[in-house]
Amino acid sequence: MRLREYVSLTKPKIAFLNILTAVTAFLLAGGGATERLLILVLAGYLAVGGASAINHYIDRDIDAAMQRTRNRPLPSGRLSPAVKAIIFGVALSVSAVIIAALLLNLLTAFFIGLGILIYILVYTLWLKRRTPWNIVIGGSAGSCSPLAGWAAATGNISLLSILLAVLVFLWTPGHFWGLALRAEQEYRRAGLPMLPTVAGRDTTAKLIAVSNFITVACWLAIAFLLKSSISYLIITAPLTIWITLDSIRLIHRPDDNLAWRIFKISSPWLAVLMLGSLTHVVVGF
Repeated sequence: MRLREYVSLTKPKIAFLNILTAVTAFLLAGGGATERLLILVLAGYLAVGGASAINHYIDRDIDAAMQRTRNRPLPSGRLSPAVKAIIFGVALSVSAVIIAALLLNLLTAFFIGLGILIYILVYTLWLKRRTPWNIVIGGSAGSCSPLAGWAAATGNISLLSILLAVLVFLWTPGHFWGLALRAEQEYRRAGLPMLPTVAGRDTTAKLIAVSNFITVACWLAIAFLLKSSISYLIITAPLTIWITLDSIRLIHRPDDNLAWRIFKISSPWLAVLMLGSLTHVVVGF
C-alpha cells in the first residue's frame, strides 16, 4: 500500500506524456534504440515524479479543499507525515539531474533541471495562487522534455526540437483550461485564480479554442520540417480535426461536458502527434 502511495505522488500519467515527448525528440534526432534511450526514460521519470511529489507537498492544502484531489495520498492521510513527500521528491529530482549529467550530457541535465525548477518554483510556488496565466507560463516546464530528449541524442538542439517544445507549450493551456472550466466551482472554493474563476466561462472557452488553433498551426509547421510528412499527416489529422471542431463548438456552447471531452481528448492528441511524427522513420513516407 505504501508503495502505491509513493507511485501516486509521481503522477504517472503526466510522467508518461513528458517521457513520450522526450523519447520522440530523441528518436527524431537519430538517437536510436540504445541504452541512452533507457537512461533518458529513467531520468525523465525521476524528474517528473520528483517535481510532482514536491508539488503534492506544496499544494496539499489546496488538494484537501477540492473534491477532485482530496483523495490524494497527503490530504487523505494515507501517507504521513507529509514531509515524506518532499524528501521523496527532492531525492528523485536530484537523482534525475545527476544521472543525466553523468550518463548522458550536461545539456540534457540542464533541460531536465530547468523543467523541474519551472514546475516547482515558477508554476507551483510563484504563479499558481497568484494569476490565471499560471498554466501558460508554468506550462513551459513540459517544453523542456523534447529539448532534453534531443540533447540526449545529439548534445545540442535544433529547429525541429524547438518546434516540438513550442508544440507542448501551446498545447498545455488548452488542455488544462478544459479541466478548469469543468472544475470551476472547485477552484473557486479553493481560492485559486484559475482562468474560468477570473475571466468567466465565455472568455475561457474562446482562449481554449485559440490555444488549440495555434497548436494546430504548429502541427502543420512540424510537417514541413519532417523529412517525409505524409504518414504524419495521415495519422494525426483525424484527432486534430476532431479537437478543432470541438474547440469551435465550445466557443458557441461553453458547457462542462464539452470542456471535459476536450480535456480527455487532448492528452491522446498530444501522444498521437508525437507518435505520428515518428512514423516516417519506420515506414519511410
